[in-house]
Amino acid sequence: MSDDPWDEDPHYAQQADWQSISTQFTNSGYREGIIAGKEAALQQGFDVGFADVGAPIGRELGALRGIASALVSFLSSTNTIPAEIEEARDIAASLSHVRFTDIVPPDMEAEQHAREHLQDDDPGLAQTEALSQKREMEMLEDMLSHMNANGGIQQVRPTREDVVKLKGRLSSLSERLGISLSFQDFDTDT
Repeated sequence: MSDDPWDEDPHYAQQADWQSISTQFTNSGYREGIIAGKEAALQQGFDVGFADVGAPIGRELGALRGIASALVSFLSSTNTIPAEIEEARDIAASLSHVRFTDIVPPDMEAEQHAREHLQDDDPGLAQTEALSQKREMEMLEDMLSHMNANGGIQQVRPTREDVVKLKGRLSSLSERLGISLSFQDFDTDT
C-alpha cells in the first residue's frame, strides 16, 4: 500500500461515502421528526385553546355586545326613560372597549415555559420580548386614549370582572324593562 493519501482504497472511499450519506439521512429524518412533532403539538394546543377558551369567550363577548347594541337601538326607537337609554349606551360603549386579551384567563403553562426559558437565557425568547413590548405599547396607547380634559386617567383596561359587572348591569336593565334575556355564564372560568 502507498503512503500517498490520494491513493486510497476504493472500498474505504465507498464506505466513507456510505457513512456520510447515512448520517445525512439520519440527521434529516431527525429534523423532520422534530418539526412534525412540534407542528402536531402546536396544532393540538391551538385546537384545545380555540375550542375551550377562545371561541367560548369570543362568542359570549360578541353576544353581550350584540344584546347591548340591540337594546340601545330598541330603547332609542321607543318612548323610554332617557336614563335607561343612557345606561344601555354606557354598557354598550364599555363592552366595545373590551379586548379579548383583557379577559382571557392567563395561560399558566405558557407562562411557566417562558419563565424556564428566561432562566436559561434562551435566545429564542426574542418573540416573547417583542410580545411584552407590544403589550407595553398598548398600555401607553390606552393611557393616552383614556386621558380626560383634567389631565387624569380614567380606567386603563377592562378586566374579566368588569365584563361580569357589565353583564349584570345589562341583565338588571333588561329586567327593569320587562325584557327577558338569556345569558351564558360568563363569570365562570373557561
